[in-house]
Amino acid sequence: MSQEKNIQDEIAKVAYELFENSGRMYGCELENWLAAEKIVMEKLAREKEQDADFIGSTKEKKASGKTKPKTLKTSQKDPSK
Repeated sequence: MSQEKNIQDEIAKVAYELFENSGRMYGCELENWLAAEKIVMEKLAREKEQDADFIGSTKEKKASGKTKPKTLKTSQKDPSK
């Protein structure tokens, strides 16, 4: 619930910035809100994608670090031969 509130707060903030940047033109509240929703949701999607990429690359690094290097087996030679 708090994440949803944070998203709504962020949308309101961006919508207000759009309102101010348009010269405080009244009558465009819906357009500003919808544009703000799009901006915020795209930003969240990019952040999630970056997080997923980071997590994926971290897992790959861990997985590749788990394998032990193979050691060469040498046959023991009989010193008497």
